Amino acid sequence: MRRVSIKDIAKTAGVSYSTVSRALNDNPLISQEVRTRIQALAQSMGYSPNALAQSLQSLLSHSIGLVITTIADPFYADIADGVEEVAQGAGISVFLATSHNDPEREIRIIESFERRRVDGVIIASSLIGGDYASRLEQISIPVIMINNQAAGDYDNLYSVAVDDYQGARLIMKHLLDLGHRRIGYIGVQNRPGSNERRMHGYRDSLEEYGVHAQPEWVQLDTSPSREDFAGDVDVGQALVPELLKEGVTALFCYCDTVAAGALIASRKLGYPIPDRLSIVGFDDTDVCMVLTPPLTTVRQPRREMGQLAMDILLTAISGEPANDIIFQPSLVVRESTAPPHESFNNQLLPNQMNEVV
Repeated sequence: MRRVSIKDIAKTAGVSYSTVSRALNDNPLISQEVRTRIQALAQSMGYSPNALAQSLQSLLSHSIGLVITTIADPFYADIADGVEEVAQGAGISVFLATSHNDPEREIRIIESFERRRVDGVIIASSLIGGDYASRLEQISIPVIMINNQAAGDYDNLYSVAVDDYQGARLIMKHLLDLGHRRIGYIGVQNRPGSNERRMHGYRDSLEEYGVHAQPEWVQLDTSPSREDFAGDVDVGQALVPELLKEGVTALFCYCDTVAAGALIASRKLGYPIPDRLSIVGFDDTDVCMVLTPPLTTVRQPRREMGQLAMDILLTAISGEPANDIIFQPSLVVRESTAPPHESFNNQLLPNQMNEVV
């Protein structure tokens, strides 16, 4: 007869694996009422803890490693806040490291964390994949990847991600329903996985509306690796002129900080937003509300993603099965988008080209 697992109890109780695990361990993060109910349910179902997993608990360091791309990006700050909130409630210390979009550095950080005997690692926007298969297979502690940028399926590796493709579809539907047909895309190449998925959603949406996408409508940053706020703003500023020369009436930007740069460049070129050009970002970071006008964007639940990543890690550390999670994004419509201006000429004057910083 199959042994009753925490997964079985969670399904019956209608709660998460981590909630059951904490309740069974009398963790004060869970209310006494919930702990009592789940403990009684576990007893009635004939649950008995895994002896090996219990013995391993005494060997835990009660610490985890968190790897982010950079501390300068507000996206990662929000994820770190979510991780820290759950970790603190569970009595777990968090050690922070930055990878700066360098996959070799990233794998070395994971290996270093493992040597320091942390119980697990969370990585935001991981770039390690197939090229590091042999080293990943040697990692014995659970690793949670948030918005993984590289393909790969290995033991002890779990994923928390937003549906980039669906997010792009939400943006494009919004712009297309407003009447835009010449829509540009500004992308980055140092986050290849999410960039490719967003471009896929961009192209599929145009095709669905019967719009033949022009190659010139897509501009990708080809500069050396950038991972900070200023770098993304520079990308937005640098790539806007070429797109405006193509007569686009709307821009879908890879992220909010790229959109901030696009907004700055557009205004300097005499394209008021949204009267002459609509701009949309992705992430819904705090920068959206300090821009003029406030930015239409797709919301990634960053803090919640950090919280759930930590929940999944706690489950995996306990020796219980954990599942990958995909979040559904939502569109936040603000003042940077409007129907296209029918009489606008979409051509840059030669003297305007020199005004972009």
